[in-house]
Amino acid sequence: MEAVLIKNDRCKYPSEVAPPPERKEAYDSWKIEDSKTRADLILCIQPSELKLVRNCLTAKDMWEKLERTYQSKGPARKANLLKSLLQLKMETGSDVRDHIRKFCDIIDKLQDLDIVIDEDLMSVMLLHSLPANFETFRVAIESRDELPKLDTLRIKIIDEWQIRADQSLSKDDGAYAAKFKIQLRNQRFKAKTKPKETVDDRKRNTPKPHRT
Repeated sequence: MEAVLIKNDRCKYPSEVAPPPERKEAYDSWKIEDSKTRADLILCIQPSELKLVRNCLTAKDMWEKLERTYQSKGPARKANLLKSLLQLKMETGSDVRDHIRKFCDIIDKLQDLDIVIDEDLMSVMLLHSLPANFETFRVAIESRDELPKLDTLRIKIIDEWQIRADQSLSKDDGAYAAKFKIQLRNQRFKAKTKPKETVDDRKRNTPKPHRT
């Protein structure tokens, strides 16, 4: 988050360095830059965290709110992070890459609080946060002599998810092609079985001219 502010040269706005100026022209310019800074901060946080800064009017208010929330190293902060990690579950059909990012983000925050989680335990927790359709994959990984490290495991999970996504697209394409062939065959069958019009039929169906 701080790196984004540095890159965009906006570090002064969340601090005391750039308080709102009194002159209207200067205030209008400050307001625009402060709004851009708030936008940068919003883009750096999770959607679920937006409620924390919903009522903040300036970038400084927003920064201080986030700072108070996330720099706390008390038991409540640790408990909330551990609870989030244990309850994190991926929904069937969602993007596994987003899920892994959330998982690793919580792990990083716990490590910032000096909470170290065993490598094997992290791998097991990530495996069991996957949906039921990953059961076969999960069993195959857990049946090995050694569990893969977290970095290796997340690559394997993403690869497995991508293979399944490609297979699903291939099946959809195959089903569409089969449906098209059936429709084409039915049309040809109807054309072949349609009774031919005889000369007498044509005479009966031809409208007679009106007599004047």
